[in-house]
Amino acid sequence: MAKLEIQIQTRKMMKPSTPTPNHLQSLSLSFFDQGAPRIYVPILFHYLPSSEWNNEGITERCDKLQKSLAETLTNFYPLAGRFREDEFSIHCNDEGVEYVESKINTDLTEFLREGPKIEPLEDLLPKMDKLSSPLLGVQVNIFNCGGLVIAIQISHVAADAFTLATFLNEWAQASLTGTTTKYCLPRFSHLSSLFPTRVLSGPQFSPPSNIGPKIVTKRFVFDALAISKLKDRINSSATFTRPTRVVAVMSLIWKVLVGISSAKHGHSRDSCFLFPINLRGKSNLPSLEHALGNFYVTVVATLEANQLRKELNDFVNSIGSTARDTSLSIGKASVDEIISLSINCGTEIINKFGQGDKMDIYACTSWCRFPWYEVDFGWGKPIWVSSVGRPFEIISLFDTKSGDGIEAWVSLKENDMAEFERDPDILSSTSKEAFDSSIWIK
Repeated sequence: MAKLEIQIQTRKMMKPSTPTPNHLQSLSLSFFDQGAPRIYVPILFHYLPSSEWNNEGITERCDKLQKSLAETLTNFYPLAGRFREDEFSIHCNDEGVEYVESKINTDLTEFLREGPKIEPLEDLLPKMDKLSSPLLGVQVNIFNCGGLVIAIQISHVAADAFTLATFLNEWAQASLTGTTTKYCLPRFSHLSSLFPTRVLSGPQFSPPSNIGPKIVTKRFVFDALAISKLKDRINSSATFTRPTRVVAVMSLIWKVLVGISSAKHGHSRDSCFLFPINLRGKSNLPSLEHALGNFYVTVVATLEANQLRKELNDFVNSIGSTARDTSLSIGKASVDEIISLSINCGTEIINKFGQGDKMDIYACTSWCRFPWYEVDFGWGKPIWVSSVGRPFEIISLFDTKSGDGIEAWVSLKENDMAEFERDPDILSSTSKEAFDSSIWIK
């Protein structure tokens, strides 16, 4: 597909509609924010023209988006601030979030008709590559047909998936109804008051650099039937005979990657699979169930070379037991014990990476079960929620629009991707359609 023709129509810093009070203008980061990757996280919402727009013009819709964003930022005021130089706090100075409106010289239906291409999606994102960039960027992309793609980039240090989903649904609610939920403002400080930042000794984990072999991102869709068949392969000898669909898909992907590694090296290698666990609702601290910021721990499932029978059950058992044991530990842990568990997980990850070429390490994140497809600004729910290509190796899982499938965005080295996409398990379990286009394309 040719590069999209994009014309920037508006670029501004969107500030909260009501100034942040003096006593809220400094927000300490939490221990969990401190450990979050120093990256911006993207997500894109695709909206087709709809009768629900009630003849509302593009100008009116954009005005409504701007007004409701400013109102929502009043409650989510840290997102309009800037990180202080000490990197341990946010100056909630209402400097604003990056807001861009652009005109795209094609129809959204045409853009999606041939099967959505990953490469052009990055062009729809707000550019957030400066050191002084805001914590949040929004780009409203207006297609010729009137369809919209609302693209978001947010600093991971300021927000995890729960926080981003909460913010976006609040913004959508404000746009849809004209009113915002009156959030209890101190919710932003709950985590930092219980889990303050601390000086960490020893080596710290840093995200992989973009220097190295070319990374290719492709999308693979597991529909409900494919996931059901996948679960049927997990026999009674497995510890987890009824894994969640996320665990089932993670396990299959890990199994395929291990097979690729074994073929490449001529022998099995120790292998580990990293994935985050959202701690909200798992700890015995009910005040944190809706806390904003970062509140997750990244855990490691490991299989040693001599354990690798390359049966799907092995991978299900490893991922399932790691997730179960972590959740059980969190459920009865004190604040200090939660911190210790997180530090231990971080130390384990650093040690794994320290083994260099002796071990294969795969990272996965799941954004399933978050209400992305409920983000309705007043003209219906999105037809598709997407990510973009990533410059480092990672697997990202999203719900399909139906809610019973999983869309896996897989970023691998080019040679490994060639093997991955022709693996029999992948060919028999997935398609590359992000959605059933026959439903809406005539």
